[in-house]
Amino acid sequence: MSSWNITKKLKETHLGPLTSTFSRTPSSQTLRESSKDEKSSIPPSPSANDNGIAASEAMATQPQSAPRPGILIVTLHEGNGFSLPDQYKQVFSNHTQNSLSAGNGFGVAGSVFVNAVAGSPENPLWAGDNTQYKFDVSRVTELAVHLYLRNPNAPPGSGRSQDIFLGVTRINPRFEEKHKYVEDPKLGKKDKEKAAAEFQRRESTLGQVGPEWLDVQYGTGKIRIGVEYVENRTRALKIDDFDLLKVTIRKAHIISRSEVAHTLAERSVLSQINNPFIVPLKFTFQSPDKLYFVLAFVNGGELFHHLQKESRFDINRSRFYTAELLCALECLHGFNVIYRDLKPENILLDYSGHIALCDFGLCKLDMKDEDRTNTFCGTPEYLAPELLLGQGYTKTVDWWTLGVLLYEMLTGLPPFYDENTNEMYRKILSEPLNFPGPEIVPPAAKDLLQKLLNRKPDQRLGANDASEIKAHPFFHSIDWRKLLQRKYEPTFKPNVTDALDTTNFDVEFTSQAPADSLVDGGQLSSTMQEQFTGWSYNRPVAGLGDGGGSIKDPSFVGSVQDR
Repeated sequence: MSSWNITKKLKETHLGPLTSTFSRTPSSQTLRESSKDEKSSIPPSPSANDNGIAASEAMATQPQSAPRPGILIVTLHEGNGFSLPDQYKQVFSNHTQNSLSAGNGFGVAGSVFVNAVAGSPENPLWAGDNTQYKFDVSRVTELAVHLYLRNPNAPPGSGRSQDIFLGVTRINPRFEEKHKYVEDPKLGKKDKEKAAAEFQRRESTLGQVGPEWLDVQYGTGKIRIGVEYVENRTRALKIDDFDLLKVTIRKAHIISRSEVAHTLAERSVLSQINNPFIVPLKFTFQSPDKLYFVLAFVNGGELFHHLQKESRFDINRSRFYTAELLCALECLHGFNVIYRDLKPENILLDYSGHIALCDFGLCKLDMKDEDRTNTFCGTPEYLAPELLLGQGYTKTVDWWTLGVLLYEMLTGLPPFYDENTNEMYRKILSEPLNFPGPEIVPPAAKDLLQKLLNRKPDQRLGANDASEIKAHPFFHSIDWRKLLQRKYEPTFKPNVTDALDTTNFDVEFTSQAPADSLVDGGQLSSTMQEQFTGWSYNRPVAGLGDGGGSIKDPSFVGSVQDR
């Protein structure tokens, strides 16, 4: 089957552009403890099989000004001259008749999967004008069409994880309706011709409209795609226009557990941030009894789930996830937020294989670079030494947890793990950092881990800012701007079959019945209700700009081998 992924990044969703036993228990408990320094009032708020890290790619054009709300209509016509990777040419010569499959495809989190209806893998045909795909538009950005072939040798049930990548085409559509040229009768013939030519020139700079043949990047050939933008003058975007997950929280429950500040902190952080590696908050609202979070549904599963299945990740996959998390943490630090609870259970994969950081309940807000806090919270395996010593800590605590996570991805366990929590704390404070052989932790990775897991926070890599970590040789093959634009093709894609697929989550959670029942008991007092003033939130559909663009240093381009 040929499958062609139209990636829509037009709804602030960012989650669009599609293997032994892990011995650490998944029930690692997050520690929460109140502290005098915590504020009760929260302010509103294609790889070369190295994840494509060694490849180069042109930068995307900068976003234009915000469009009027409308609909982008996309039509796929045909492809010409696509090439198969050498290792698959013989395979497909024996499967040509079965390599294409008709069907309507399906949508997941801002993307549409479109099957070719005829032709060959090299020259596919789509339904053309008989089938069009319409996307609600909230801001201007590019449209990406990722080209994949179903692998005829993929095992049953493997979903898209074995798809063969053929290339990508990027389109900058015109996000305003075409203007009609009005001739000025007062102009002479030559001036009229000059004015008409200037009008056509300006029109041509506003982006593609109609069908065009476009080159395929990271592959060969061309693809004919049509785009048309129609302004929507009838209604605004509604909640039903999004692939969303609703989280319901009972007010009385969080009041009784003294978790109001944590809940408000999570809402405050998510409402401020627009980053490709952080789960986007769409709406929050409340009833007299409950609080509601409405977030993008990320159904690729927890990083913990995949780490359990595979025991550990290879160096390139670990580097890819670490780099995306580094950008997410840098963004939070740019908003004076400490994350404080980085662990595999709080990291989701979207269906295309990119990171989506979630669970911001333990975030500490309003933390400038020199500020210190003393709250004892986090997850035992990931606690930094300065936190255990009660010395107070700064943003650098997040770089310790990033080091622990990288070590765990490479080896299968956190560096100081022990079944006995007190013994684990002793190891964190005084045990030497041990490494397996260079075939598991190469020298560049070892050096980075030693510097991230420095027990002296002021000497820890990243103590000045994230650019110190980005400049480390372990990341020299990464173009950070390209990474932020999600232009690296993940080598691993979760097995996701449709928009409602939950198989990447533990059945312990998916088997629970959804609950949004009436709340028993008396009404909350007005004083209690005042704690939730300003809770309701609706993410603006335009004008956010690049909220995640916290790059402070030049891109690091090039390819280096771990040595």
